[in-house]
Amino acid sequence: MSDWIDLTRTLTNSIIHWPGDRAFHWRRVADLAGPGTSNLSVIRTNVHAGTHIDAPLHFIADGMDIAEVPLAQLCGPAVVVDLPAARDVAAEDLEDAGIKPGERVLLRTVNQALWEKPEFDESFFGVSGDAAMWLVDHEVPVVGVDYLSIDPYHDAEKPAHYALLGNGIVIIEALDLAHVEPGRYEMVALPLKIAGSEASPARVIIRPLNR
Repeated sequence: MSDWIDLTRTLTNSIIHWPGDRAFHWRRVADLAGPGTSNLSVIRTNVHAGTHIDAPLHFIADGMDIAEVPLAQLCGPAVVVDLPAARDVAAEDLEDAGIKPGERVLLRTVNQALWEKPEFDESFFGVSGDAAMWLVDHEVPVVGVDYLSIDPYHDAEKPAHYALLGNGIVIIEALDLAHVEPGRYEMVALPLKIAGSEASPARVIIRPLNR
């Protein structure tokens, strides 16, 4: 029996999306009706739909696009950190979490509850600029969060995006961490290989390391 845990949100026509972005839409365009026929579907989407990976190019003019992000950066040891306080993630939260340099950091927060709402909620919490710089200083290759942005909705300066992407750190957004215990895992995160794109939907899975 597999011990892999899927952190990917299922893409549906009703999945919440960032205001102003094109909503994800799936449509069946041909049906299996007999010999020589097949089921055939099309999707229309923005590249930040559902669980997705932001490459540096998202905010950095000469940054790597999603096809250039090394697989070795996206796959490897990760730590899930539980942060139950109803506020933005602060540097002191990370200091207390026992994060090791080089670990991919996945932040489980109270934002999980917002996925029960049918519409986007702009009151979600993000990662503060100081916390983002703490992650940079501790050589974290990937940071994952459980809502649609690592920066709070009303912070126009986007300090976490600039700090992380500007230092080559990849961001995973909209993870499903609701039923994941804090601890250390092996992670595999695979985006679509889209040349020139700043982001891509991704499949993200983890399994415990303490076996």
